[in-house]
Amino acid sequence: MPTDTYVVEPIEELLTQADPDHTLAPCGLRQLILGPGALGAVADAVTRLLPAPQPGSVPPRVSLLVDRTRITRSGEDVKDLIQAQLAARFNVVRSVLDDGHAELHVVDSVLDEAAGVVLGADAVVAVGGGTISDIAKVAVQRAGAGGSTPVLVSVQTAASVDGYTDDVSVVLRDGVKRTVPSCWPDAVISDTDVIAEAPEAMNRAGFGEMTSMLVAPADWKLASLVGTDPTYKPSAVRLLGMVGKDLESWSAGVREAEPESVGALARALALRGIVTGVAGTTAVLSGVEHLISHMLDQYHGAHDEPIGFHGAQVGAGSVIAASAWDMLFERLAAAPGSRPHLAALDHGPARRKVLTAFERVDPTLRVAEECWRDYSAKLDTVGRGLPRIGALLEGWADVQDELRGLVRPADSIAAALAGAGAPVSLSGLEPSVNAELGRWAVENCALMRNRFTVVDLLTLLGWWGTADVDEVLARAAQAAAAAAPERK
Repeated sequence: MPTDTYVVEPIEELLTQADPDHTLAPCGLRQLILGPGALGAVADAVTRLLPAPQPGSVPPRVSLLVDRTRITRSGEDVKDLIQAQLAARFNVVRSVLDDGHAELHVVDSVLDEAAGVVLGADAVVAVGGGTISDIAKVAVQRAGAGGSTPVLVSVQTAASVDGYTDDVSVVLRDGVKRTVPSCWPDAVISDTDVIAEAPEAMNRAGFGEMTSMLVAPADWKLASLVGTDPTYKPSAVRLLGMVGKDLESWSAGVREAEPESVGALARALALRGIVTGVAGTTAVLSGVEHLISHMLDQYHGAHDEPIGFHGAQVGAGSVIAASAWDMLFERLAAAPGSRPHLAALDHGPARRKVLTAFERVDPTLRVAEECWRDYSAKLDTVGRGLPRIGALLEGWADVQDELRGLVRPADSIAAALAGAGAPVSLSGLEPSVNAELGRWAVENCALMRNRFTVVDLLTLLGWWGTADVDEVLARAAQAAAAAAPERK
């Protein structure tokens, strides 16, 4: 029997330290319960979140959302344990979501089903991975739009993603992954005994997810400087610094599935998710590295091929993103006063490039048209801001140090990933990504959405041709090779 030593994280205290001027949005997550034995706190959490029952009233109805994946703790079925715990106090209805695929996807048919089963529930308890969490957040949001919002408790069963603790969901629309507003969970419960028993690839993928914080804030800051994203908040970046300050100290423990290190990873991922929510944008943690992952998901999904762990792909993508930043810094130092190439903003060639890139995902070009809507809007915004971009490049010496401070060197990121036993390259992913597919994902990653990143600036400067992409990939490969001795 696990020892109950879980803790309730002091969320508000951490936010106050990072954001004393209250520039960030309020955090809607009321309870973050983490540690060994936390599974035993599920029914108590639901009870605290619901209004006190009236004498003689019927038990509240709890909708238990799960998928088909069996999850165990010390050999016992976690979903059965939670259902039995809840059934002692509530009227529990268990719903197993299934879209007919080996892995559940966040698609409209599943969202519609989930919204239907939670309708009229007093509480929703979602048990499983990030997919179930995202589905539950959308379902509860829709229930609220209908006039009655159930409380939402998410039970985390692996430390593979950071999306449990934010107020957005990643959904698949027309073959393209999109981040949409959903709702905050009222409580997130992370039992580190359960998480430590998750497949090692899942928790190592979570470490890969962590590494986006070592590169993505630079893309966010760059978009702010260019004028395409006014949401940049230094306080959110400070909070990230608090989250990841001791990352290297427990990375090796993640590789060995040590409960203490896995708990540190789960806590860090949970706090990262909160950062996304209070910042009001996923841009704080989602830049080039996430675009590369989304590109791979698009391709594999369209060809009915296995989709790799998101976090693992993000980790390998972070090495590539850092390599792109390294190249940009070096080239601007060597060619001060570089100017934008206006040809990069021409809709005609740009549209042909988008259609060509995504035809391999969907020959009907429906995916390409979806991506072109976002990319063309980005081009228009950049075009209107050319004077500002010109001034930014002229004064690059004034901002480069701040941007450098937001990007960890590629070899450092690769070493951290290797230390945790996580993939450091696209070829090291499972399923492995061959060189041609990896190059396609990297070369075209900026074409899929309306978010300005280092790749967009390289493109605007005329530094994202075949030879340039090859150079970035070579830099990333060198960093990965240097990190190889870190593996055991």
